[in-house]
Amino acid sequence: MNLSTHHSRGYTLTEIMIVVTIFGLVMAGVIPFFLMNLKSQFAGEQKLLINGDIRKVTNQMVENAREANSFVIYQAFCAQNRWDGVAETRDADGTGAVNFFDRMQNGASGDFVVLIYYSDPYFDTRFYDGNASNNPTISSGIVNRIIGYWVAPNRRLAGEHAIYSFDTNAYRGAGATWTTTWGVTFPVALSSTVTIESLLPPATTSYAQATEFPILINDLSGLANNYTFYNYQNKSIITRCKILHGNQAKRITNTYNFTITPRG
Repeated sequence: MNLSTHHSRGYTLTEIMIVVTIFGLVMAGVIPFFLMNLKSQFAGEQKLLINGDIRKVTNQMVENAREANSFVIYQAFCAQNRWDGVAETRDADGTGAVNFFDRMQNGASGDFVVLIYYSDPYFDTRFYDGNASNNPTISSGIVNRIIGYWVAPNRRLAGEHAIYSFDTNAYRGAGATWTTTWGVTFPVALSSTVTIESLLPPATTSYAQATEFPILINDLSGLANNYTFYNYQNKSIITRCKILHGNQAKRITNTYNFTITPRG
């Protein structure tokens, strides 16, 4: 009786090396494709978030500016380091008191803009014309609202800068009296001793990053001479900013540039 024997042959080292090499070549072509898709998807998501930020801040500022009568720009809300490390302060001339001479006039930029609303249609607009000798020359104007936007270190994300805002409408009390958390009552009549500067929140770090003030944009850097708000002919505010999203390893950026003109 003949018995046939079958022997199974294993893979040789050469065959295994060929298979591994082919597999490695395939993966070398596939992995970059998947990584590129993941990166593209991440960038797309972050750009959608950036576009949402842009719409939010532009819509709000444009809407508020339509009813505002004027504006004032300061170098900063308080003494701090700008996003690029440069020192800035509301008291730009360093006299120890914030006044007319600390306002960023035509052609100058800053990180703190204030929209001003007043009720007297004959309010003396020379108060804002850039001429210090006209400050102040009015006593009959009634300021009934101010809105501020400023850049300060983000209270939620260390190492980043955010755009904050305040609106005195948020502190309106019963009737015609408005009481703000910084101790000023609106409406207020302007006189020789009361200026816009006296109506602003204190120029302190605690107020600049206070939880009562909402954050509009989480991370950004300025483009107007490295600031965010540019005074165009004492008539318009040009907002130029670069918004950043993602982490330090995957930073997605986009810029926006728009102009608002108070005309209330």
